[in-house]
Amino acid sequence: MFIRSFQLSDKGALIEISKHTWSGYDHLQYDLDELIRNPNSYLYVLEYKDRVVAFANLNIIDEARTAWMENMRVHWRYRKRGFAWVITKWLISKAEGLGVERLRLATTIENEATRRITDRIGMSQILQMQIFWKGNYRGIRWRDTSVPTVSCTADEAYNLLRSNPELIPEGIISYYWHSFDFSKVLFQSKGRQFQFSKGERNGKLGSLSFGYLRTFHDAPMWCSSIYALDTPSFTSALSQQLQIAKREQAQEVLCFHSAPFQVANKIPGLKRNRFSSVYVLYEKPRPFNIQ
Repeated sequence: MFIRSFQLSDKGALIEISKHTWSGYDHLQYDLDELIRNPNSYLYVLEYKDRVVAFANLNIIDEARTAWMENMRVHWRYRKRGFAWVITKWLISKAEGLGVERLRLATTIENEATRRITDRIGMSQILQMQIFWKGNYRGIRWRDTSVPTVSCTADEAYNLLRSNPELIPEGIISYYWHSFDFSKVLFQSKGRQFQFSKGERNGKLGSLSFGYLRTFHDAPMWCSSIYALDTPSFTSALSQQLQIAKREQAQEVLCFHSAPFQVANKIPGLKRNRFSSVYVLYEKPRPFNIQ
């Protein structure tokens, strides 16, 4: 057994592992090319008996302050043999050498295997968000315009959130299985990719949301995040995100949103055949001290 850097010849093995993860709904196979191109991402594979049986990568984000541990995958035939822990320790040793301030990783609340690893590392839970995924949403006719919600620029979105920090718990922005420190650099980098919206009533900001189109299961999916202060602001922002998804001809929607709101469970057409969970973010500051 040994760990080495990812090589392009490993791509087929990783796609095969991905096909048997999360009941075939794993996003890794669709994100792999982007990870390979990312100069701040360190990709590693674990070989056992001349076969790639595990993979993980370390993404250096937040202007080199954070080592983001992600995409831990073990071939389904080789699970429960300690391979996940071996490659986790490898990532942490690399993070130590890179001099980052903290380790972070995210998972869903029902992923007990990953949560056992976070306990073993000594990571603390710092953030939760609700998430849901829905296919076949285009027949939903429900709309909510109780809080006027309109488009805004990335710069305007950044300034609004800076002036209303209560919208973003812990000063962290989350979308599509990632979390980043709130910063102007982040918003500037996403200005062309994301569509931003604000919800205001009586001159007060109630929500800030954004979304973008990406490919999942060879089909366009609208990925959005909604930060809201109250239920009407949330439902209006959600309604607008669904309308934008239809306009962009997305076949599926994925939404991350502020933890208190559960009203999506009551919306006709949205509560059926929908995957929902809780996204949990963990952190460990230096020193890492992993044995």
